[in-house]
Amino acid sequence: MSAPFDGIPCLRRTEGALPARAWNLWRRWRARFGDVLEFPFAERPGTAVVLNDYFWLFADVTQGGMPLILWLDFETKGRSALHADIPCAVQYYDYPGARFHEAVLKAATARMEDDLKRMDEDRGAGT
Repeated sequence: MSAPFDGIPCLRRTEGALPARAWNLWRRWRARFGDVLEFPFAERPGTAVVLNDYFWLFADVTQGGMPLILWLDFETKGRSALHADIPCAVQYYDYPGARFHEAVLKAATARMEDDLKRMDEDRGAGT
């Protein structure tokens, strides 16, 4: 589902995968916090990361949310194990931005872990 990005030509489209750990964290995060996670990406000022069930986006917010990297077309049906990575398509819109591929996934994973940990700590403090 790339409908919001259909009119924007990408420089390169490849087959990729979301790490199983990141996807599993996303499913847990989503169940607790909602359908969309959006946060600024500290390593490149003026950018943000947006996660939802249909795509994960690394965008330039100074250019109206122009995509830099887009993960989409997640193949979750028939997933055989929780440790299996999630095949997907990866579209690159900016060659310099492409170097942040791993850093964006790492930042998203860290953000979800922190949010979930904080929620667990808040629950523990309340009892």
